[in-house]
Parts: sequence; structure tokens; C-alpha cells
Amino acid sequence: MKLIIKSYLSSLKERGELDAVLPDLLSELGYNVISRPARGTTQHGVDVAAVGTDDDGLKKIFLFSIKPGDLTRQDWDDGTPQSLRASLNEIIDAYIPAKIAPEHANLPIVICICLGGDIHEQVRQQVAGFTTKHTSSNISFAEWNGDKLASLILKGVLREDILPKDRRTSFQRAVAMVDEPDVAFGHFLELLEIIHTPASKSKTALQACRQAYICLWILFVWARDASNIDAPYRASEATLL
Repeated sequence: MKLIIKSYLSSLKERGELDAVLPDLLSELGYNVISRPARGTTQHGVDVAAVGTDDDGLKKIFLFSIKPGDLTRQDWDDGTPQSLRASLNEIIDAYIPAKIAPEHANLPIVICICLGGDIHEQVRQQVAGFTTKHTSSNISFAEWNGDKLASLILKGVLREDILPKDRRTSFQRAVAMVDEPDVAFGHFLELLEIIHTPASKSKTALQACRQAYICLWILFVWARDASNIDAPYRASEATLL
């Protein structure tokens, strides 16, 4: 299951896909999302900002710079404003001094390198050197790669009390059969029935909708890679209904 989700994440584009999934995932995990991706505005390197409790139990502000797929040497620093290094510099030089709201000004800051895939080994030393240089008493860095995001999706949106392991079969079969749209669509309908069965309260219904949304995205990305989007097209109709 985790490998399916990680493969899905590594295939997502940055704009309109990975940056669309992340805020919903953070909300489901209990973070307060304070800034979402926006077009036509200066973001100063931050694609998503959220406030939440870190693993050490402290409340912090998390600033996410999102890049699709794996991080290569070119993606890290190719001399353009779109490189990850340029984005991180902009967060440190512009966003942190001027864009953090007063009510969050005293919170520790975590700058998150968010990737659909992984950091290539040939660039990991440069990334480590940069983060070590800019780590301070109030600023730290974290790597949210495809493996971590997949784990968080399983923990949050697809956690066991909503979709137990023994009921994930329909979803896995739908993804595996994207080349057979009728079969894949049938399994996805079974999944929707499982997801929405307990949705009697508003909070549970919201969780069910987010879960269906993530599952639909995964199905679409796999079908897109297989050059046959008939199943997710029909599944999107069923999900909306």
C-alpha cells in the first residue's frame, strides 16, 4: 500500500497536484494551514505554511517549499529563481523577516523541503551543508520526501479506523486494473461504499470526503501514466455524486 502511494506522489506535478494534496493532508493530521498555494502573488519561497505540533511536542510554524519528483543537482541549484536553493534563500531572507504573522512570530520555525520523490545522493551533501549553515536556535530544517508523505497519508487520510487494512483490497485492485477501466471502476465503487458507510456525523463525513479525494488522485495519476484515464474519469463522477 505504501509503495503504491509513494509511486503516486513521485508522479505528481508541483503546481495543482502535489501542492493541492499537501494542505488537505496537513489539515487531516491536525495542522492549522495558514497559507495555501496561490497564483499571481509573491510567495517568497513558501508554497504552504502551517502551524502544528512537532514530534518533540512543541508548537511550531512549518514552511513548505515544494518540488515535484526527485531532487537532482539541477533542481537544487541551476542558477534560476525556480531552484530549491533559491527558494530556501528567499524563505530565510524575505519570508521569515517580513511575512510571518505577529501571533506566530515567537514560534520556532521549521523549513520543510517537500518532495514527491527523494533527494539524489549526489546532491545530498550540498543540501546538508546548506541546512547546517542556516540552522539556528529558532530555525530548523526537515525533509518531507515521498516516503514520509506516504507514511503520513496512511497515518492520516487512510488511517486504519477509516479504512482498515482488510478493506484496502478494493482500492489496490482499482489501481492495479487501470488498463481495464470497467474493472477498475467497479473496484473504486466498492471503495466509495466502504468509505462513506460510517459517514453519519459531519466530521466523519469530511474525513470520508478527503479520503475519497486522495484515493481518486492516486487512481488518476496511475491511469495517466498508463495513458488510459477512462476509469478515473468515471470514478470522479461517482466521487462527486
